[in-house]
Amino acid sequence: MEVTLVSELGKQDSERPAGSLRGFADTVGLASARVWRLRGRAWNTLRHPAGWELWRLPPAAVFWMLGTEIAVAIWALYNAFKVTVTTTDLVRFGVIAGCTIWYLLQTQHPEEQRRADDRRGEHIDQTAVWLGSAAVLLPPTLSLALLLMVRVQRYSIAHKAMTTFLFTTAAHAASILGVHTLTELTSLHTWLESGMLPQGTGDIALAAVALVGAALWYFASQTLLISIARGLAWGGWRRQKLIGSWADNADFVYALQLAACTTILGAVNIALVPLVMIGVALRSTRLSQALADTIARSQRDRKTGLLTEDSFHAPAALLLLEDQTDRRPTAFLMLDLDHFKQWNDKYGHSGGDIVLGCVSAVLRQNTRSRDVVGRWGGEEFAVLLPDTTCEEAVRVAERIREAVAKTAITGLTELASGHATNEPRAVGPIHGCTVSIGVGLSPEHSTDYGELFRAADSAMYQAKRSGRNRVVLAPSLAAGPPAPRAPTSPMSRGLTS
Repeated sequence: MEVTLVSELGKQDSERPAGSLRGFADTVGLASARVWRLRGRAWNTLRHPAGWELWRLPPAAVFWMLGTEIAVAIWALYNAFKVTVTTTDLVRFGVIAGCTIWYLLQTQHPEEQRRADDRRGEHIDQTAVWLGSAAVLLPPTLSLALLLMVRVQRYSIAHKAMTTFLFTTAAHAASILGVHTLTELTSLHTWLESGMLPQGTGDIALAAVALVGAALWYFASQTLLISIARGLAWGGWRRQKLIGSWADNADFVYALQLAACTTILGAVNIALVPLVMIGVALRSTRLSQALADTIARSQRDRKTGLLTEDSFHAPAALLLLEDQTDRRPTAFLMLDLDHFKQWNDKYGHSGGDIVLGCVSAVLRQNTRSRDVVGRWGGEEFAVLLPDTTCEEAVRVAERIREAVAKTAITGLTELASGHATNEPRAVGPIHGCTVSIGVGLSPEHSTDYGELFRAADSAMYQAKRSGRNRVVLAPSLAAGPPAPRAPTSPMSRGLTS
């Protein structure tokens, strides 16, 4: 198995001349190629229905998701036959679709990075700026066509299961259809057709209430549909687990506020939308992406992209507490690279960094999205596995150990001889990197976060004393307490290799 470092994935994109015509053409070409490749992925998925991730969910979740998708499809077909499309609608659609395409292309690369960073949490996509306004300004046929265009492009960079993506698309469609219904039932319908802002105080108030109601429906319908699916699929009904944090929802509400501005401009004169809202939307999204990137960088180790020790504790302790509340088991893995000093001595510190990057890539490939993975400094790593039994934890640890041992490490260089004046020469791929892994379990070893860490840490040292390149399960507490070690200062002692 050959591992590509995460830091190399965006190298070509970063070298593209920013703002140039060629750079924009490359962006369009990359987006088109990714969307085109979806044909094969979609066809392969349709050919193997027995392997759909949907069937691995609880029956209640399957029923809810399929029922919602079918209901939304019937609702969309009903509106398609009911509503006629005018020339004004087509002009508005052309302008909003053009703005949306420009927006998608300009935010594609940072958006992909954000989705990769957010794969273990909630992600808010600000395309609601365009989809929300389209839901009010356009008939359902055109607004759903815009939604399909956006979702196909986003799916090409999301790296998520199609089952999940289809359901969230259905939730978006339900939001759009509901907003259209509210528009038809209120004064918004008359106002949009006339293209004139309401004049009287009462009319202005009614239009404002209608816009707020449309935004509330757009927000609440998606949130409710997706939250119920998450609760049925994963169990547990905690607010943050279902609908994300207050900060996430604030971002969504802000995007809907921009959508309301786009709607007002589009109703008065559609030409104002590209003149005003493209710049505002891009500026807002880029600031949000920059802030998210800054936060992600501050929480992640620069060499591996994994969580730092300080950033690891809070999500790990929270998941442990959730498992205890729901009476589920939890596993804690501590990993240490064997003879890491030899890699540094032979290939230099840059070579050691390459080894760390390869091991972190293996950890990503062999853990789930909800697992917490971090680097604890030096050559140590930690993994918290929520809702994981003893047998499952040992199986995961063995899989990681075997994957590391099979990894071909590329990009290493060494000196032609022992003299520092000689030019380094490339070597590899090199095998031989191994890890020792200790496994601690809750509630078997402890339900306390610090004690669970110490149990896994003690087992890891036992694995190294027993010959390295092995997995050791922590002994029961009846066999005696593990050696004390504070979980907040793993680098305070000398490194053992």
